[in-house]
Amino acid sequence: MGTEKRERQKANRALKHQQEVQSAARRSTYRKVAIGVGAVVAIILFVWIASNIVGSDDDGPTTPVTLPETVPGTSGETDPDTTDG
Repeated sequence: MGTEKRERQKANRALKHQQEVQSAARRSTYRKVAIGVGAVVAIILFVWIASNIVGSDDDGPTTPVTLPETVPGTSGETDPDTTDG
């Protein structure tokens, strides 16, 4: 049987060891979470950049829309009931 002082020293060493293990586990968890968040951000950034560079909503050149010609002095609206014919 050890002395009272020796028992206190053992208890303090055990407590210190336990705190070191908890601290290491906390650092490990923090590191894993940081790597995971960084990976997700990197993937999102990669997809965004790729979609801006490669992906385009344009299907090529489009033909311009031509409006029907209007007679000067008219509003441009055609009414089928008021024809001159």
